[in-house]
Amino acid sequence: MTESTVSADQPKRRGLPWWGWTLIAGAGVAVLVVVGFVALIVLGFTAYVSHSIAETSPDQAFIEGPEQQPNAQTPLLCPEQCFGVDDANGLALSQADLRPLSIDEEVQGVGALESSTVAETAPEAGVSWLEVGGDERCSFVLSNAPYFAVGPDSSSTDPIGWVQTWQSEAEMTDIAAREFATTEDATSFMRDLHQRVASCKWQDLNMPSAGGLDTTLVEITAQAAIDVPEDVAAVGWVREGTPGPRWRSYVWDLQRGNLVVQVRVLTDGRILEQDVAEYAQLVASRLGELPTPAP
Repeated sequence: MTESTVSADQPKRRGLPWWGWTLIAGAGVAVLVVVGFVALIVLGFTAYVSHSIAETSPDQAFIEGPEQQPNAQTPLLCPEQCFGVDDANGLALSQADLRPLSIDEEVQGVGALESSTVAETAPEAGVSWLEVGGDERCSFVLSNAPYFAVGPDSSSTDPIGWVQTWQSEAEMTDIAAREFATTEDATSFMRDLHQRVASCKWQDLNMPSAGGLDTTLVEITAQAAIDVPEDVAAVGWVREGTPGPRWRSYVWDLQRGNLVVQVRVLTDGRILEQDVAEYAQLVASRLGELPTPAP
């Protein structure tokens, strides 16, 4: 026979059998997989935290771009053709429109709030603004519609109305409108607002801040120009206070003819300026598409 055999006196081989090394190798791979998985979790969590901090950080740089212009290129003239405040209801937004802002709950729909006038609304806001030490010229900061809460404009009988209000846990947006008597009056308001934004860089208000201070320092910054139809003017600004819930407010006033529409977005910082700019452009585009009033 040619089959080889191991004799009794031949030394036996020492060490682990093949299946022992297989188990060790398998265990090593498993450890590496677990370590790698944990590392991925840590890296993922770090990235998430860094992203969240970056979103809500007060160091968010503003968009650089051309200076906004408070005058429409080819204004729609009123009293020849005039809008009513209720015409702004045609700007109503859907949940799909607001998806880029992650705001999905409609709190007040079209018609939920009754129309009013500037004189019926502004004085109360004006008193609140002056009580916290705000400058009269900067009273637009507190307004929830296109008006100046302190001064001659606060006694205007111009109709104002609120189209919609949407919110999420930390964000809110609303649309309001004001019907001026003429295009000239509306244009004058936009120019005045544009100048006030430029002169109201800071407001030190007598309001406790989230950091435990007795006052709140508010910064007002003009936004870069957005793309709007030729018969629409746009003035936008950002109000920034102490980081916290809704610490940053983006506001755009859009004018077409004798109608001025205000778009506000309040956020803790997760909604970025570029998102708001695109949102304001959407509303401006729809404003430009509103049916032209009959002469």
